[in-house]
Amino acid sequence: MNLLHALEISPDAVIVLDRKGDVVYWNQGATDTFGYTSQDMLGHNLDAIIPEKLRERHNEAYALYVKTGKSKYGPGHMLAVPATNKAGERMSVEFRLAILHDAQGNVEYVFSILRDVTERWNKEQELRRQMADLRRKAQE
Repeated sequence: MNLLHALEISPDAVIVLDRKGDVVYWNQGATDTFGYTSQDMLGHNLDAIIPEKLRERHNEAYALYVKTGKSKYGPGHMLAVPATNKAGERMSVEFRLAILHDAQGNVEYVFSILRDVTERWNKEQELRRQMADLRRKAQE
């Protein structure tokens, strides 16, 4: 089994971006997660899966990350962000980033593995609402 095949069959979304932020790799897990095929996404940025109100902030942070190789988050930090799928539905995803450098040490690609955690996020939100209701009732 080769590495590319292993990435392709991963149930998690595996996405690789170039320095400009354009998709150069999009596996079947990404298609299953977001509804877009690799043909839809290759050569395009991630605007399709980033909620409109967050796109500018994402693009600025990505440009800084590529330029400096640094993020406000620590290496390997698990990030949780809202996303949207092809149907326009809001999602919650967790992901980690890794930088792939060229021979001169410049950022060449940004590799990410993402997982849809919408169901868990919704359950946690419901639990928070229930806890708030219980606290409110206890104070009455």
